[in-house]
Amino acid sequence: MSRTIREKRMLTFNFKIITPKIIRNLSDIIEKEVQSLTEDRRNDFYILYTVDTRDNTSFESQSNEIFKENQILENRIVQKITMHFYTYDNSKSIEIQIVHSVKDENLQNFIKVSGDETIWVNGVLVRLSEILDWADNQIHIKYSNYIILPLLIIFNIEFYRLILMNPIFDANLCKLLFAVVFIISIHLSTKFPTYIQNLWPSIEIQTGLDHQNSVKKGRNKLFWILTSIILPLLLALIYDLIKSFF
Repeated sequence: MSRTIREKRMLTFNFKIITPKIIRNLSDIIEKEVQSLTEDRRNDFYILYTVDTRDNTSFESQSNEIFKENQILENRIVQKITMHFYTYDNSKSIEIQIVHSVKDENLQNFIKVSGDETIWVNGVLVRLSEILDWADNQIHIKYSNYIILPLLIIFNIEFYRLILMNPIFDANLCKLLFAVVFIISIHLSTKFPTYIQNLWPSIEIQTGLDHQNSVKKGRNKLFWILTSIILPLLLALIYDLIKSFF
């Protein structure tokens, strides 16, 4: 009895923004492989697509119509997507898993391709990896602590200066307000790295309507805080420093 040696290759990925277009293109590769099967093997395979949404609803289908435009992907916030195709004799197999992940430490996002023919395995993996290459890269903020520290110092210095200049506050009240704000800002700064990671996750599945997307809304909120509060304080401090020299 001959024993076939099968080759399996796995590609993991992170720091990518996965859009509905990328998802559809990945599924199209699988559909083309199904269509390439010979007539006598058209019923000799298994295929399943699944979509898990943020509201704990799941959808599954044996057709990539599940990713049809203006349907689930455009109207739901997706948490996880899987695509699985294999022939019953295991001569060909493709498995794709995409999970919205803040940190992809467990290698949840991957493509696995296995089969009897090395050329087929490598060819399919290359085509799928090219689709991923088209996806926008996610911003990778490694050193958020180094960002928050100077902002924290600037904010507290400028806040103290502003209340000190205000005639309605006496010296003791100024110190009290400064102490309260300083403690609050220190507490918030400890949560800042996690907050940033949530806004720029390792893998971002960018689906659904904009008003449903907590990641996009969070980034817009952060931008508003930076431009409306932090930036004016920073400019005021720079202005005072320049003014002190003249």
